[in-house]
Amino acid sequence: MIAGLAVILAMLGIAVGASVYQQRGSEAVRHALAVEGRLGRVLSAVQDAETGQRGYLLTGDADFLQPFRAGRSKVNGEIARLHDLLRDDDGQRAELDGLILLIREKLGELGTTIDLHRGGDPEASRTLVREGRGRRLMDEIRTVVRRMEAQEAAQMERRQAAVSRIALLIWAALAGLVLVLILFAVSAMREAGRRRRLSRFLPRELVARLADDDGSLRAGRRQQAVIAFVDMRGSTALAERLDPQQLSAFLSAFRRRVMRMARLHNGVVDKFIGDGALVVFGLPEARADDAARAVAFARDLVEVIARWNLKGEHGAAVRIGVGLHCGEVFSGIIGEEARYEFTVLGDTVNVAARLEQATKAHGVPILASEAVRRAAGSAKALWREVSREPLRGRREPMAYFSVEPPGQAATEPAPGMAL
Repeated sequence: MIAGLAVILAMLGIAVGASVYQQRGSEAVRHALAVEGRLGRVLSAVQDAETGQRGYLLTGDADFLQPFRAGRSKVNGEIARLHDLLRDDDGQRAELDGLILLIREKLGELGTTIDLHRGGDPEASRTLVREGRGRRLMDEIRTVVRRMEAQEAAQMERRQAAVSRIALLIWAALAGLVLVLILFAVSAMREAGRRRRLSRFLPRELVARLADDDGSLRAGRRQQAVIAFVDMRGSTALAERLDPQQLSAFLSAFRRRVMRMARLHNGVVDKFIGDGALVVFGLPEARADDAARAVAFARDLVEVIARWNLKGEHGAAVRIGVGLHCGEVFSGIIGEEARYEFTVLGDTVNVAARLEQATKAHGVPILASEAVRRAAGSAKALWREVSREPLRGRREPMAYFSVEPPGQAATEPAPGMAL
């Protein structure tokens, strides 16, 4: 998620950068056009002044001096604007300084001929014109203007080329990031699909660890855990009275209650075995309160089943037995990804199963070993020793206890225990 957000932010940054560089390219074009326009206006103003001078010298009509005066005034304004446009360009500013000197000299030449004619010496003014100095100055002015225009065009091309290269790199980087984002999205979708497939076969508490390639789960490991072995009593007789569809619905309802109670107390349903279940407390890592939570799970499950019986949905009272034992187990994942299975093995599991079987003989719903009683510590329960005889199929004697609430069950369901 964070990586995807980082890629999106990087894409936005690159897009902004590309926009900025494109804007700079547009500004370079506008600057070049502005300079060329001002140079054209300067040249036009000088030519207007020269046209007015020639008309006056040929006719002596003072009206022809108006273009001269207007052109001279216009030149000054355009030169000032050009100076602003070229203030950051040392080369062009040097050219402009030379152009200003030529224009001043040209306007001075025009003014001299006009003054001579106006002073009553038209022949002297015509002699100055015939000497060709004014024409040479005008040619030099045109040459400088063309040179400045060419220089501006070349700079514009260089700027555009640089901007284009940078923009190309930016867009290439953006395309690369888009590709990375697509690959990231595809990878995320595949990972999500993989996790969904894993969750079909494995407890959800282990899916994240396996998806993150937790090698300890694949290889298996020894760890401390509390095992709760749950089994339904009298299910065979109940199955004989229900048709297959009703039996399936009944078992599904029973399993939902087991799973809900297991999750409420942070237990992991390892597997369902017919009408029984193996619930593990201590996954993915063992905790100090595993035994206390296992005891609370067993008590709450018995109460939930009792409340379920009151609804009379299945036509007969359901009874369960729960055996609790803690100790070392071997836990791990077996199988291939198409069909993973998590399993918990060891004598601890066998003892829990034997304790569940002993609940029938002793007529109690829950039996816990001495190890669970000690580990549960201050768990709110009344412990009553039931026996110190060996469990069925075992040689060693062991003490085991029934687990009862410290009073009558509450009349209202505890949070998370609603049917």
